[in-house]
Amino acid sequence: MDEISIRVLAQLEPENLVSEGQSWQQRKSIQTRVTILDAAVDCLQTHGYGRTTTQLIAEKAGISRGAMLHHYATKQDLIAAVIDYTVYKRMELFLHGVRALKDSDRIAEMAGIEIFWESLLTREFGAYLELAVAARTDPELAEIFLPKARRYDQTELAEVIRAFPEWANLPEAYALAMDYCNAALQGLLINREIWSEGSHRVLRRFVGQTIAMMLAGDLTLPQAVSSKAG
Repeated sequence: MDEISIRVLAQLEPENLVSEGQSWQQRKSIQTRVTILDAAVDCLQTHGYGRTTTQLIAEKAGISRGAMLHHYATKQDLIAAVIDYTVYKRMELFLHGVRALKDSDRIAEMAGIEIFWESLLTREFGAYLELAVAARTDPELAEIFLPKARRYDQTELAEVIRAFPEWANLPEAYALAMDYCNAALQGLLINREIWSEGSHRVLRRFVGQTIAMMLAGDLTLPQAVSSKAG
C-alpha cells in the first residue's frame, strides 16, 4: 500500500479493528467484530434501518445476541461502528483503484470517476446510504450519523487530493469538483433503477468532461466554489 493510502486510511480506520501487534485472543475478538459489522451492513442493505435489530444482526453473524452485546453494548454503539466501517471500506477500495491508474488514464480519461462509481455500488455504500436517509427523520440516528459524515467529508477533501497531484495548485476548483462528483453520481445511484444503463454511462462521461474542463481552467467557476471552502 502506498504512503498516501496509508495516511488517509489511518485517519479513517475504525476503532478496535487494528490487529497489528495484538495477541491471538485480541485478533480473534477483532475478527468477531468484523463479522458483526459485515452482518450489520447486510441487514441494513436488505431490511432497511427500521427493521434492522440487534437480534437480526446477531443471527446474521451467527453469534448469540449476548456475545454481540459484549462487543457493542447498544445498537447506537454498533451503528456508530458501522458508519466508520462502511466509510473505511469504501475509501480503501477507491484509493487502491485510483493509485493503480496510469497518469494518462487518471488525468485525460478521468478514470477515477468510474472507480468512485464502483465504490457507490458496494454493499457498504448501500448501508451508508440507508443510514443517511433514515437520519433525516430519526434524531437519535442523526446525532450519531451527521458528525461522522461531516468528518469523513472533511478528511476526503483535505487528504484525497494527494492522490490527484494534478489538482495540487487548484484547491478551490478541486473542492468544487469533489462536491459536483459526489452530488452527480449519488443522484445517478438513486435513479439507477429508473434510468437506463445507457443514460448512466452518458451522464458519467459528462461528469468527467465537466471536471476535465474545470481542471483545464476552461470553466468560469462560481466565486463561492464550495460550502467547505467558506
